Amino acid sequence: MTDDGTARRRALVAAVLWLVLAFCIWNVRFDWGVRVCASQYLNDRFAYLHGRGPRVELADAMDRGVAEARHTATLLALPAAGIAAGLVIYAARRRQP
Repeated sequence: MTDDGTARRRALVAAVLWLVLAFCIWNVRFDWGVRVCASQYLNDRFAYLHGRGPRVELADAMDRGVAEARHTATLLALPAAGIAAGLVIYAARRRQP
């Protein structure tokens, strides 16, 4: 069996790894969302320039796309961050007598 110090250390290492995973999930999803938004803007702008769609401005399109990407990235990363928080709480309680 492990003592409390070792279990606490393992929980903290696991928490850090879960935070790294949450960070990676957030970054990948946010980047993907921005890329999709930029691609959609280019398609819409192409259609406008060829008389097949309404006028689309870059700032408006990207503001909406970035906000949506940030929101969905946060929602996807929250479970991993929650597990990390739980592990930190576990480690903190493990320390108490």
